[in-house]
Amino acid sequence: MRKKSENSLAYQCGWIDGCSNEPGCFTENPRLAEWETPSDRLDYYRGHRDGRETRRRSSPLRRAS
Repeated sequence: MRKKSENSLAYQCGWIDGCSNEPGCFTENPRLAEWETPSDRLDYYRGHRDGRETRRRSSPLRRAS
């Protein structure tokens, strides 16, 4: 497992997108197509998933419950 500072550019872009963009169907995400290699697409997906989780945990509605 990589340390946070060692994440790929694809992971970092995915994390930012997941944390800041509205939820939607990931397979229709146009940013996914920007990554050419399967490993970059997987890194982008993992970053996106982690970014969504970060947003979910920091949601004001989540903290109120």
